[in-house]
Amino acid sequence: MCSSLHQIRDVNNIDSLISQNDPKYITSLGRSILNLTRIIPHGMLVFFPSYPIMKNCHEKWQNDGIWSKIAEIKAIFVEPQNKECFLAAMTDYYAKVDDPNCRGACFMAVTRGKVSEGLDFADMNGRAVIVTGLPFPPLKEPRVMLKRQYLDEARAKNNEGLSGSAWYQLEASRAVNQAVGRVIRHANDYGAILLCDTRFDNPTFKKELSVWLQPFIKTFKNFGEITKDVSCFFRAAAKMVI
Repeated sequence: MCSSLHQIRDVNNIDSLISQNDPKYITSLGRSILNLTRIIPHGMLVFFPSYPIMKNCHEKWQNDGIWSKIAEIKAIFVEPQNKECFLAAMTDYYAKVDDPNCRGACFMAVTRGKVSEGLDFADMNGRAVIVTGLPFPPLKEPRVMLKRQYLDEARAKNNEGLSGSAWYQLEASRAVNQAVGRVIRHANDYGAILLCDTRFDNPTFKKELSVWLQPFIKTFKNFGEITKDVSCFFRAAAKMVI
């Protein structure tokens, strides 16, 4: 299943709030992830647009007590930027997912990071992916500014090709597709994909999501609806694979 959320707990129209570091949104996002942790079995991945945003959420949830509540349900791992630490974290994550005495594990990661670009989270290792926001490249980064400028100039000259804005949006969509592709790894695999950004409901963004995903997208305007639907999905999926 794939769900696009218009509401996280009591916050409506969720899009750019996370990049603005809105405390109310970050707290509500944490509580939503906590509630989803209770109903998602085994392993789950939570993707953030950048390391600074993930760090900010981590700190806020620790202060709010949300982090410790999630950890009571699933072991939490945070994607480190150091390669050796990352390999150790992945080993520990897989072990927690396989441990019958645990309720699984939750891996907090970054789109375009090591987790999103090449690792396999098939079957129990990844029963859900939560994307907390569209991962646009840093707008003021010189590489991004030059790329957009070059494309705009080429399009103005030749009247064909991507514009700078279209390329910028496509970069975010590609990163999301990489991240959500970690979960469904073979024909009999299953998982939930939760897109926590109202912009995913935009027809342009929907069209840029992976073709295999598009027919399954549902939009929810109420958080209670999504928890009910996710619970039903996993109950049905578990019966089908028995």
